[in-house]
Amino acid sequence: MEIDIIDEGVLPLLDIITILLVDDNPINGIVLLALLKMVTKDRLVRISFTLLIIVLGSLNSE
Repeated sequence: MEIDIIDEGVLPLLDIITILLVDDNPINGIVLLALLKMVTKDRLVRISFTLLIIVLGSLNSE
């Protein structure tokens, strides 16, 4: 039940936030997410790496 909520709501939202926050060029965010989806199938690992990308992208923009 909880995993379905993560699949339907959280992952697409995190993907959109990552694309918008990673760089001035959104293509970099799209490439990072595509590579991440190809590398791992585990949801928890994907969420962790996506949050790490968001944090590092926001630190680099400051």
